[in-house]
Amino acid sequence: MKHNDFEAMREHNTYYPFTDRAEWELAKFLCDNLNQGQITRFLKLLWVVSEARQPLSFKNAKQLFTFMDALPVALRWKCMPIHTDGYTTTHPVDLIWRDALEVMHHIFGNPIFANHMEYNPYEIKDNGECEYGEWMSCEQASEIQNDLPIGATIVPIILASDKTPVTRQTGSLEMHPTFLMLGNIHSEHVWHKCMDLVLEKLKVAAEVGEFMVDPMGCHRYAFTPLAAHIADLPEQIMISIFRSRRSSILSVASTSHIGSNWGRADPSIFLVPEILHACHKFFFDHPLKWCKEVIGASELDARFRSQHKRVGTRHFTDGVSHVNQMTGREHRDIQRTLVPTIVGVTSPGSHFTSSSLDSMVSSLNEFHAYKHFILEAEARTGTSGPISHFQIPKLESFNSFARSIRQSGAIIQFSVDVSKRLLITHCKTPFQRTSHQQGTFTQQIVNIINREEVMRQFDLYALLRERWISHQYLTFSWIARVALQDMHRFQAICPVRNHFLKGLLSDEANAAFHVTIAHNLADRSPTALAQLYHLSQFPNVLSQYLDGVSGRNSLFHGCLLKTWYKFRLQLHSRLRPCNIMPSQQVQVYPPSEMHPFGNCNMVLLQPTSANPQSTPCIVQVRMGQQLPTELKEPLLYVELFEIAAPPEAEPHIGIRTRIGKIVRLVDVTHAVELIPIYGETMDRSVSSTTSLERYDNFYLNAFSDKEWYHTLHADFV
Repeated sequence: MKHNDFEAMREHNTYYPFTDRAEWELAKFLCDNLNQGQITRFLKLLWVVSEARQPLSFKNAKQLFTFMDALPVALRWKCMPIHTDGYTTTHPVDLIWRDALEVMHHIFGNPIFANHMEYNPYEIKDNGECEYGEWMSCEQASEIQNDLPIGATIVPIILASDKTPVTRQTGSLEMHPTFLMLGNIHSEHVWHKCMDLVLEKLKVAAEVGEFMVDPMGCHRYAFTPLAAHIADLPEQIMISIFRSRRSSILSVASTSHIGSNWGRADPSIFLVPEILHACHKFFFDHPLKWCKEVIGASELDARFRSQHKRVGTRHFTDGVSHVNQMTGREHRDIQRTLVPTIVGVTSPGSHFTSSSLDSMVSSLNEFHAYKHFILEAEARTGTSGPISHFQIPKLESFNSFARSIRQSGAIIQFSVDVSKRLLITHCKTPFQRTSHQQGTFTQQIVNIINREEVMRQFDLYALLRERWISHQYLTFSWIARVALQDMHRFQAICPVRNHFLKGLLSDEANAAFHVTIAHNLADRSPTALAQLYHLSQFPNVLSQYLDGVSGRNSLFHGCLLKTWYKFRLQLHSRLRPCNIMPSQQVQVYPPSEMHPFGNCNMVLLQPTSANPQSTPCIVQVRMGQQLPTELKEPLLYVELFEIAAPPEAEPHIGIRTRIGKIVRLVDVTHAVELIPIYGETMDRSVSSTTSLERYDNFYLNAFSDKEWYHTLHADFV
């Protein structure tokens, strides 16, 4: 970017042709948020042209755009019409493009990514098994590296594409963008022709290599294989030039126009499973619909409404059957509780290792072995009635998941979430800032996205010129500079507070607890608390506990108690032990008009130090109290659940017992979720505030979150 006509001027003023950083940020704001007419009107305001204020170096929108065009830029967008022999398009087709090899050079050498690059394939062993995560850890990376010259570097290309309308209701204008990342129109024929033009040099680099500069300034002899192309099913069909929608493209595609002349590119490999549509959307379109048919929409909604509310977990107050569209997060929240919710209605006839992939295949085979019961229950229906087959492309694509993970890494990295967001920022939003005219909007979009690219690059350029900054902090500093209005997104809405630093710790320091200094209730006698919480056994249980701790004649028997309504539990991640998980709030509220039995959550207690061989137990926390400071630790009054089936008998069954017990707060090890065993039909008078009291038998939900699922199966199954 230093090879610019005005570089000499920037030796004295980094922001030339603008006066200083303040004027540059104003210019950037105007270009980002206003069109040409609005900018001109703003610059004519008396507040702007007042003699009391320093005059701006640009007087109108045209001059402002001229200044923007004078800024250094590495790559510019181009526009050209596309003509096809023997084929007439409804509207003229324009290609807005940049050469893919030049884009790849630019991304590969961007110092923003200096600490986030992988250059060589690697293997991770977990108990002797290969672990598959990032693309560089997969089998395909090692195979490609073995075929390259010694010292060569793989620069895996990941493409993502989708089609989107940019007009509303009328106009029928569409854009079909393709996005390029490093793993590190009406006519399909037109799209393939455009891709030939954009990717031509990238395919050559995959064959003969290309010298590139990495973010640290080192020259590398790089090759650019096509690692993955992220797309939904219709897009995959178009890419592979495959016509049938009854079979999975991942199972049968062997040739693809986009992959032709591109080294080892094979559509059965680079068309990776896409988790948003292949998993979450499949769940919404099929399994959830089957459950509605078998159980009934009203019964299913009643079951979801009656489940106990937990802080941090989505509760479907209005049920789930009426929802026509859901986000991926809502799909996930339903999936977490669906299995124990539907049990009893009808009787049936991240990282991966080799063993976890075998378990995945085994689970899929188990589904296929029992799926005929879904057809027999006539749960799979269409507009014309029951459907007697399972010819579902997304279901068939599950067969390729294990193979794809081994060859291309974990499929979570290939979700279309990012490309869906880019459709808005690079297609729909720029179009809304144009005249919307068929003949002119294309060039206007080119100008808009060129200026946006110039501003992003110039911000990075100015950041590096103004002060020396290490690569460790460059990424965050750049984000802070270019996205001041969105800083909260990068700091997280609720920053993770480390309670391991100042909180209470469990005996083995694997859990931290936080309780507020100010108690919700203070100086209450055990009898008064028993009446408030409707716990008649509490005074006797507390007395027995104090006898065991300090003796029958201890002065603690006459002390008043302090209580609180909630506490926080924080754990280290079992999947990534170096990470601290966000704390979970456990509620311990007394009975009220809204919650006649109180609002109390369930937890898992670890074996005590006095009896380390005892079995962990599930309890409902009914009261949290603080005894005199001489006893040091906060205590909990809990009611026990009896485990009626071993953990391997999923789902896990718990039977409620009314036996009360005093335990230490630090004996809690996990917050858990219980779902009532509803049977064939549920009692419609039960609500989320009463379900834990009105039912006695429950399932322990193993799917409430992935950390709990892993812990349950690693420690107890």
